[in-house]
Amino acid sequence: MILATRGSALALSQADIVKKKLEALGISVQLLVVSTKGDRDRLGALKEIGGNGLFIRELEKKLLNGEADVAVHSGKDLPYMLAEGLCIGCVPDAADPRDCLIRLRKRTERPQPVIGTGSPRRMAEYAARNPEAVFRNIRGNIDTRLKKLEAGEYDGIILAAGGMERLSLSMDGYESRCFSVEEMIPAPCQGLLAVECRERDSATRKLLQKINDAEAAKRFVAERMLFRRLKADCTKAIGIHAVLTGNDLTFYVLSEGKRLARKGTYQQLPALCEEIYGELYG
Repeated sequence: MILATRGSALALSQADIVKKKLEALGISVQLLVVSTKGDRDRLGALKEIGGNGLFIRELEKKLLNGEADVAVHSGKDLPYMLAEGLCIGCVPDAADPRDCLIRLRKRTERPQPVIGTGSPRRMAEYAARNPEAVFRNIRGNIDTRLKKLEAGEYDGIILAAGGMERLSLSMDGYESRCFSVEEMIPAPCQGLLAVECRERDSATRKLLQKINDAEAAKRFVAERMLFRRLKADCTKAIGIHAVLTGNDLTFYVLSEGKRLARKGTYQQLPALCEEIYGELYG
């Protein structure tokens, strides 16, 4: 099986998670490293260079032309519409969905702290907590961002806890403040992996279900359903997080400055999405 992935340290780590799960089933897996538009342009802000499929479209092309059998994505990178003929075959076990503010332990902070993030969502959420903060775009992998913090370009940077968890990073010398999902509502499907394949490949889809995590997949379905209903992308301040406790479902939602929480059951998911959409945009 040929598995397509981006080439960053985090992407390769995520691909390796899926690779090992498939190899445990007796499948031989070969990685195909693909450069995406988002990887090639490491300077421009995401909202300026376009956020719709920025990190996945080239991988999807490999699936569609038969060069790859599956592709591994960060769930939060998925646009609300996949390429025609493709689907998500499975969602492996989840990592921490929260956002974290990372600062140096020994630091002299500016009166108006400079916070590194290119995410409109993170800007909106953190500005509500610290109105004095000044935001400056930051791109590159996690290691690059930490080096920029050490160099004094920023007083703090906001990173996904799941990415640091999957890379098993040593945080010696850093101070980490992780926000609860209520304090800073995560991006849709943050902390989740999505394994994409061709819809017509029934054998591949059946195989991928063997490495699917049922609880992670339920959260993925819930957050994706609302995300698709809102037709949002990473150029907007959109946060969606679903908390599932048995059959009970709680949505935390941020959309263009509006925050809300809604409770229901998993069976009520479509109706909850319509209710939330109506309140936000009705």
